[in-house]
This record gives sequence, structure tokens and C-alpha cells, in this order.
Amino acid sequence: MYREVFVPVDNSDCSNWAVQRAIEVCRSSQGRITGNHVYAARLHDIRFRQLETGLPAQFQTAKEIKRQRKVHDKLIEKGLQLISDSFLDQTEKHCKEAEVPLTRQLLEGINFEEIIREANGGEGRLPSLIGFDPNIADKYDGGTKVRSDVKIDEGGRIIAEDEDQDEREAGSSGRSYDLLVMGAHGIGQQPYSQLGGVVSRVIRRVERDALIVKNDRALEGGNWIVCIDGSAYSYKAMRLALEMAREFGAKLHVCSAFDVEYHHAVFGNIKDILSVQASKVFKFEEQEELHNNIIDKGLLKLCQANLKRAEVMAGDFEDVEVETQVLVGKPFQSVLQWVEELEPSLLILGRHGSHRVEDTDMGSQAENLCRLAPTNVLLVGITDVRPEDIPWIEEDGETGLEWSPDAEVRILRVPPFALGIARKAVEEYVLDNFGAGANGTYRENDAENQAALPPLGPDGHPMVTGERLDEAITKLLPTHMQLIMGIGTAEELALAEVKAEEAMKRTVVQGADADPVPEVPTIEATCPHSGHRHTRDRTAADPIVWTREAYQRLGQVPLIARPLARNTVERFSRELGFWRVTTTVMDENKQAMIEADEFDMDTMLVMFRELQTKQIQAAAEGVDGLTEEMRKFIEEAKASGVTRCPIRDVAEQADKCPVDFKTVSPEDAKAAIEQFMSTKESD
Repeated sequence: MYREVFVPVDNSDCSNWAVQRAIEVCRSSQGRITGNHVYAARLHDIRFRQLETGLPAQFQTAKEIKRQRKVHDKLIEKGLQLISDSFLDQTEKHCKEAEVPLTRQLLEGINFEEIIREANGGEGRLPSLIGFDPNIADKYDGGTKVRSDVKIDEGGRIIAEDEDQDEREAGSSGRSYDLLVMGAHGIGQQPYSQLGGVVSRVIRRVERDALIVKNDRALEGGNWIVCIDGSAYSYKAMRLALEMAREFGAKLHVCSAFDVEYHHAVFGNIKDILSVQASKVFKFEEQEELHNNIIDKGLLKLCQANLKRAEVMAGDFEDVEVETQVLVGKPFQSVLQWVEELEPSLLILGRHGSHRVEDTDMGSQAENLCRLAPTNVLLVGITDVRPEDIPWIEEDGETGLEWSPDAEVRILRVPPFALGIARKAVEEYVLDNFGAGANGTYRENDAENQAALPPLGPDGHPMVTGERLDEAITKLLPTHMQLIMGIGTAEELALAEVKAEEAMKRTVVQGADADPVPEVPTIEATCPHSGHRHTRDRTAADPIVWTREAYQRLGQVPLIARPLARNTVERFSRELGFWRVTTTVMDENKQAMIEADEFDMDTMLVMFRELQTKQIQAAAEGVDGLTEEMRKFIEEAKASGVTRCPIRDVAEQADKCPVDFKTVSPEDAKAAIEQFMSTKESD
């Protein structure tokens, strides 16, 4: 509990309420209050010098101006001290009634600067008091040093005194405070003001705990809200809340919030402003689906774990009533809505959260709540924060399920920012579907059928195998990530490899890039009757010709992508009336490849099944089957706009085809599949 409480006052309503809350705290902890007021005598001195040019002529001599400055300085400072003393008279009256010790304190300087200096280290500038009665001066910090009162000569004029700086200052208090209590507004409060100018500056830089008082509601017996985000700052706030709630008989409502709408808004905004190419490279659709399926669920579990740790802390305070609540939405917004519903007398939160950035004064959520919350706010500072004090819960000691080597390698391909949550999601899926009591293994009073399904790890829990990972991926991950994981059978992909090679044999390669282009393109043809070869003009039905350089560049594309790249370039060439593909044509086609999102069925089957076979073979060998070449292709394919995987549907339909791919030519196989698909569409 707080025993050394610092209370700046200015006789405003919020200031008077702050005094009452400080008294309430000190009465419970047997503490004491330092009542403070800051005045700015030097500010008046500067203003007086600015107005000197407007003085009457008789006061414009250098000697007279010097005299007036001395008179003004002491007279104004004495007046400010008397006003400040009157403010503290009201504070002393309330403290006497409550039998709480009070030390008076005046500070000279810029108000928020001196309050921060004093609150953080007792380093505020104490002025020497001017003409104070010794009985009153004894109640002040630095009261042992009193200057003489303003003197008047025989003619009734104020005497200008020479005073050095040492005479005007009385040092500093050197006091170490536990708590700063301030009113949310001062005398100059305006109708639309969220927070007073002084307090808004002070709370950003003060290191101690700060109670911001906005109303006259007492702490005793109230409902309090505590905000937890998993950081050491928030658990320090939780422990303080428990200690105070025990003293004041308050009920704690503990919340942890996570935002499920933020990424929807971000992705929607990005979708509207990005170019087609950039949007495909960003892959926001897959990112959004990943958030929906895994990250939001993971954040929910993190909030639940945060609250579970808070409940562990509350176990040491059995006499404090605690309720927990997960809030969904932007943290400060959802907390404000809960404050509106519960109408608590106190909101307790840490100055920073788990995402603290170095050299920042305050977290954004805390700042918003300090400004917008309609109730009193206890802002817990950064001193005495120990991460090792975060409560331990069972989840912290869980090592997770055992993973087979092939599954372990494949899960590491998930983006690092989502790896932990994705891994946890897969393990939970395996537990739910293959653990004890899952998938029909549970029978009441039948212990034998309650065991987890093999293969099992050393602890008896189900193992995450490649097959189980495939099933979890199908349920949890976006389609393009399923493609990366390579789900399929070896038979399917073995056939796809043969078919891909056959597809590439149809490519016609002739000549070089440097060869001149004839005015009338021709082609060598064979007479079907005589078998003689002759030259004729090319037609639109003739195959596209690839130069050696272009075909060599095409060879750099992985085999699984080669038919797709070839078909896309040839389609581009035909649309523009090109009969020959050179490296220049391929460069011109680059933009078209990015924008094109159409693939022939034959090429899609090749892509799908080759990837499946390679992945399954690699998994059987216990190695990573995703080569650098394959990884490069996948990234290029996604950047080219591949945002879904329709070939799974095509593959299922192709399995029903009566044509045996192993015994017919690629042309016949393709014709059979297309006929089969057109028949199904007509049905």
C-alpha cells in the first residue's frame, strides 16, 4: 500500500476530490500526504520586463527600472506564496479532520516540470519563504529558511533589496514518493477538455504510480476494473489492485482484450489502394484467412491464459472477490464500453503494455483510457517491475505434443510471425481428433477405448505425424499454404511427372533471337499423301516457335511450372499476333503473366501432382522436399495471382475418367478429360 503520497492542489473541484482520495489511501495505510502547489514567479518577472517599455517616463531611467525590477520580483513572489498558502489551508483542514499527517510544500517554476521532478525524485525547487510566521513556516518543506518580508521606507515606498539566488532557494525535499494523486482538471477546465494540460504532461513523464481523479466517488466498497495484457507491468497492477481491494473491500473485475477487427480493416484498406500486382504480391487474402483460422483463436487463448495467471495471483487474496472477462475489440474501446456498463469507481492499468517501445512515455491504450475513461484511473508506473513475478500456470510448463521428423520440418515453413500459434493450433487439432476420448474412442465406463490413438509420444499423447498434419492443414490453413505443404499421394504425382515431360515435348524450338524476321512467316509442312516436305505461309493454327535462347530461359523455370509458363507466353504471343517467342517477347509478357489468372486444366494437373509426389517422397526420406527451385516457383506463382487452388476439384473429376493416362498419348488424354468435363457441365 501507499504510505508517501504527493498531492498537487489548486483549489479546483478535481483537486479537492484528489485530496479526499489521498486521505482515503493514507488513512488505510497509516501514510502521510505532501500537499503541493507550484507558482511561477519567474514567469511574471519575464512578463514585467516585456511591459517595461510602457511605463511612464519617470520610471524609464536605468536606475529606476532596476529598482522596479527588484521591488516587483519580491512583491509578486510574496503574493504568489500567500495565494499558494491559502490553497494548502484547505488541504490541511481536510487532513486534520481525517487525522492524516500533512506536510506543506511550495515549488517555484513551470508547474508540470516541478511536479515531475518532485514526484520522481524529490528534486523540485523549494523557494525560501518570504516573511512567513515561524509557526507556519515550520509546516513547510524548506521552512527553516525564511527571507525577510517586503520592507517599506519612511515615505511609504517599497525598498528594493539586493538578494542573491542562494537566498531565494531552500534546496529540495529529497523525498521518495509511492503515489502521485492529481485532479484530472484544474481551475481552467473547459467543457470539451478530456484531460487538463498539466496532468496530461505529468502522467507522460512521471515514473511513480499516479491516481488521476475525475469524480468524487470513494474507493471504499466499489467495483474496480483491472486491465491485464500479459506484461509484467499489468501483473504489477494486478497485485496492487488485490492489495488495495483487500483494504477497501472492493470487488475486482479483471479483463484482457484482443482485437479481431483490426486486420480486417487493414486488409480491406490495402485491398482498395494497392495495385493489382502489389496486391497479389502482398497476398492479403491468404493473410486474412490465416488470421481468421489461427491467429484470432490464438489471441483468444492468450487472453484466457492472461486471466488465468491473474486468478492464480488472486488465490493469495481469498477475501477479495474477483471476476474475469475476455473483451473482444480494440483494447481501449472495449474497456471503455465495459466501464460504461459496470460504472466502476476505479480503473487500474499499467503505464505500458507487452508491446512497449523503448523511449516511449506511455502506451497508446493507456493514454487513450486516461483521457477518455469517465472514472478515476490508477496508472501503475515503471518502478519495481519484475518479470519473474508473473504467475506460473500449467500452460507455461507444457512441452507440447511429440512431432514426427517429417511433420516437424514442414511446420517450420509457416511464416515466423504465426509459427507459434500455428503449431499450437495443429497440436490442439490432433488432441481433439486423436487424443483420449476423440473420434468415437470415448465410451462411458470403458477405459480401454479412452486411450489416444497411436502413434503416440513418450507421454502417451497422440503424435503429430505428416498425415495428421495434412488433415489439420486442410482444416486450418489457406489453400495456397496447403499446396506448399504438398498433400497428395505418390501415385498421383508419379503420373504427373510423366505427363509434364510429355507436355513439354510439344514445344517447337527453332532458330535464334538474332535471326531476321521474314516479311511473310513460313513453316515447313509434310504432305499427308506423298510425304514430301515443302514450305508454306504460316496460319494461326500453326504451333508457336521458340528460339533457342527463349527455350533456354524457359528451362530455368521448375519443371512443375514449365508447361504453365510456356502456355501463358504462347497465349500472349497469339493474342498479339506473334508467331515466334524470343527473350524480348518473354520480357514483354512478364506483365501479362502477373495479371493473367487463367490456367489450362492440363498444366494445373501437372503442377498439382508433381508437387504432391515430390513432397511425399521427401517426407518418406525424412528430408525437406521443398527445394530452392520449388520454393522460388511457389513464390512466383503466388506473386502471379494464384490465390486459390481449383485443381483439387479437377483432380477429383479426372480420377473418374475411364482413360488410362499410362497407355495413351497426352493429346488423347487431354481430349478425353475435356470431353468428360464438358459432359459433366451439361449434366
